[in-house]
Amino acid sequence: MKRAFMSELAIVRTLIPSIAGVGLFIFVVLTLANASDGDSGMSAGACAVSAMSPIMVMSSLAGFDNQNGWERYRATLPFSRKDIICARYLSVIVFSAIMACAAVLLNIIALPFFNSAGVTSTGQTVFEIAIASAASMLISLMMVFLAQPLFFRFGHMEALRLSVGLFAMLGCLAMATLSSSNPISNWLMSIAGANPDPAVLGCLCAGIAVLALALCAISCAVSTKVYRVRDL
Repeated sequence: MKRAFMSELAIVRTLIPSIAGVGLFIFVVLTLANASDGDSGMSAGACAVSAMSPIMVMSSLAGFDNQNGWERYRATLPFSRKDIICARYLSVIVFSAIMACAAVLLNIIALPFFNSAGVTSTGQTVFEIAIASAASMLISLMMVFLAQPLFFRFGHMEALRLSVGLFAMLGCLAMATLSSSNPISNWLMSIAGANPDPAVLGCLCAGIAVLALALCAISCAVSTKVYRVRDL
């Protein structure tokens, strides 16, 4: 497992410059565009980076598998297929967490520059940015966990087409769930409120983390099963 994970990290290191560059660009654009909204808009850049990182690293790693026959060569290495699957999931989670932490840190550094726009550099603001970024990352990770078995079953190109449809369906479901006419949306808004209690935000984020962890375990088990029977 450790050797498989180190192999994945070696690949991830080659992807860091491109993903980090895209993330920095998105962070700067969204932060500048939403700074006029005050505290509520300052987390936009960090949330966007936190949300995009899991999907980008998943598709980038899958694309690397498809290049130069790496996937077939890796199958000849002294790694069990279960180790390969677990290492892939762990590398996606670790990279996503690092990117989310980096985005939050950049946001904290940027806060003093927007005091004139009504943004306050308080502990409450920092906490809300961190919670929003963590929630964005966890929700994106859950989408990745739903799509990841497709990549191990069908390969990069076919799974990419299927995952686009899956993400579109999940997006429509999310919009329907968060619609103002939906009782679930009203219930969530009543919990969060305009000025949510930090304890409530922490509990909500912890609940999302538990759901993500459970989905990760299920997805990893499914991926392991389908990858074992796949003919490389």
